[in-house]
Order: sequence, then structure tokens, then C-alpha cells
Amino acid sequence: MTKTVYILAGGNDRKVEDFGKRLNDEIAKYATNPKILSCFFSAPPEAWEQKARDWKSWFSAHLTQPLTYDCARYETFLEQVDDADIVFFHGGDTKLLLEKLPDAQTLRKHFANKIIIGSSAGANMLATHYWSSTRGGTCEGLGILDVNVMVHYHAPDASGHKRTPEDWEREEAEFQKHLGDQEITRLPEGQFAAIEEN
Repeated sequence: MTKTVYILAGGNDRKVEDFGKRLNDEIAKYATNPKILSCFFSAPPEAWEQKARDWKSWFSAHLTQPLTYDCARYETFLEQVDDADIVFFHGGDTKLLLEKLPDAQTLRKHFANKIIIGSSAGANMLATHYWSSTRGGTCEGLGILDVNVMVHYHAPDASGHKRTPEDWEREEAEFQKHLGDQEITRLPEGQFAAIEEN
């Protein structure tokens, strides 16, 4: 692949019926028989094994081409990224994910010519700024992409916090006030935005 493709997803993706088909169609534009690396650094390590089993089954069920699958480890992460075609940063605690990753410049170098998928916390990590409903404010991602995201957009329950349409309207206005004239990328659950970089 001669370009890097970033896919930002809103979270709780597997709960949306056609997400798998749409993601399969997007991946098929760029990769054949992909090597997929799941990164669960946004969750405690004791949860990774079960998550990896669940996601490996999900990928096998929804991607129409043969694939190989691996789960990222702290000590071999960059080597695993280099060996993968697709790196999927799964949801969870964004702050925990940010604490465990190298700096943006290092990641950009290793992400070159790959498909990088960030869902929920993963999208937050890739963004310059993100809105945290759980923390009630604007937070900084690694800035790998020049985007500002709101994940779980308009979900009635965002990471265990109940949200009404009025809550979202208020929070979006607060986020926009912080960003000034910068755009917000709104990511409803099960939806994604693809960004190509040559």
C-alpha cells in the first residue's frame, strides 16, 4: 500500500448491524488478506485475552477475505505494528491508551502505508482534540490527525453516562467554543470517517 488510511469510528461498532459489512468494504479498497493487529491498551491487560478472542471471531465473521490476527503487547508494540497491515485501536479509557503509546512522531513513522482504525478511545487518541463526556470537557489527543472528534455522538448512553439530545447540544456548543473556527468530526456509534494520506 502506498498510502496511509485512517478510519475513525464512533464506538460500540459491533452493536450496529451493518458496521461489519461497511468496514469490510472500506478495508477491501486497500488491503488483501490483511494482517490485523488489535490494540487494547485502553483496557486493563487482564481483559485483553477475552477481547482478542471476541474480536478475532468478529473479524473472521465479517471480513470476506482471509486474514491473520494478533493482539498488541506493550513490549513488542512497534514491531507488531510494522508487521501488520491494519492496526485497530479499540475503545475504552482514552487516558490509559495515551499513557501507553509512544509519541505522535514515532507512531506516524510506523503507521506509514497501513490502515489505522481508531474506535471511540482510539479515535480520540488519533485526533488533535476530543470531547470527553465522562470528563465533561475538551481533551487533547496525540494530534496524529488534524481533526477534532466527538465519539458516541448523540448516543443516549455514552460510556455509562446518560445523555439527552439537550446534553449533546450543550456539550457540542462548549466544544465548538473551545475550538473556535475549527471543525468538529461527529462520529455516531457504528459510523466511521475514512481519511487518506499519501
